[in-house]
Amino acid sequence: MKIEEQNLKVLMINLPFSGHTNPTLGLAKELVEQGCEVTYIQAPEWKDRVLITGAQFVVYDDYPDTLSPTQKEIKSWRAAYNTALRIGSDYDCIVYEILFCVGKSLADRLRKPSVRLFSTFALNQTVLDMFAKTGGLYMTSIFRFRLLYQVLSRVICKNFKLRTNDIIDEIVFNPPELNYVYTLKEFQILNNEFPSANYKFIGPSIVHRSSNIHIDFEEIRNPLIYISLGTLLNSSVSFYKKCFAAFARENVTVILSIGQTVSVKKLGQIPKNFRVHSFVPQLEVLQHTSLFITHGGMNSVNEAMYYGVPMLVVPVGNDQPTVANRVNELGLGKRLNRKKLSSESLKCAAFDVMNDVKIKKVVQEFQQAMSKAGGNRFAAHEIIDYIRNQNF
Repeated sequence: MKIEEQNLKVLMINLPFSGHTNPTLGLAKELVEQGCEVTYIQAPEWKDRVLITGAQFVVYDDYPDTLSPTQKEIKSWRAAYNTALRIGSDYDCIVYEILFCVGKSLADRLRKPSVRLFSTFALNQTVLDMFAKTGGLYMTSIFRFRLLYQVLSRVICKNFKLRTNDIIDEIVFNPPELNYVYTLKEFQILNNEFPSANYKFIGPSIVHRSSNIHIDFEEIRNPLIYISLGTLLNSSVSFYKKCFAAFARENVTVILSIGQTVSVKKLGQIPKNFRVHSFVPQLEVLQHTSLFITHGGMNSVNEAMYYGVPMLVVPVGNDQPTVANRVNELGLGKRLNRKKLSSESLKCAAFDVMNDVKIKKVVQEFQQAMSKAGGNRFAAHEIIDYIRNQNF
């Protein structure tokens, strides 16, 4: 049922990384459909995907065209902050994703209520410590080097006029009242440490994305194995060749998504039972998949749970080792060590998981829980009620 027209104005802010932005686009769409005026601040390459949701798009102020991933994170923080500071006073609420961790401080400065979104696990001191030990790349790696972290943290806190001299303190001790996490509470690590009044576990953001790739699933007779290493860490040609060796002679069909980094020519001869693409419509593919071999990105794992697909997780960095451990602990699949992986061990693990009755049962239980989690629609209704209460 559509909530009566509110003319509520919601400002959403994010950094230009797919795993952190894609889940939130569904929330933007739901808020628009419930009568809110939504504006989304993002980097220029996100314009079309934001506009499809019905939200207005505002590009970062003074944002360079060409940046490395590390520069992108640092520069986009400043650009997003300055843009929001310029226009934020006209809005009723600030909604931000955890990677833009200065969002609460920004909202406080603008004297606006705020809502925080988590595309990864909900974070507290203990969870961040776990990431520091297991993560290997990008954002999580800096927590492993205490002196470097302290210097960078002080600079960030000073530049953004935070209350503390520590980014972790900002994340942990300055939370907004409402936090939405794109997974199940059962999947969240240390879930008893996150009070249900403030942390809502809403399952994945299932938003069907347009694709020019057509896959005729009616022609696929054998069990389907889907392999993808995500958007940032998918450049391992040796891993793809191990997949070829593992499944080329087996009665399975394999869809392999290799991203934009690796050329198909570098892979050599492709086995007849493999279909290799730079991109596939993942949500559509998962609905037909018997096994998902994944890097363990949080969005991908949540989507696999939503569609009831068991997993083999081969983590690379960031939160992926922690996600992989959780999949293994809960019996949703198995974790594999990328450095020790052989084609034979990959094949054995794949068939073990596909034939494991206990894993199938657990996967089905999580699939049922996912269907009841509420998703972005539930979050949109609550956020609107929250803004209403702030205005009276």
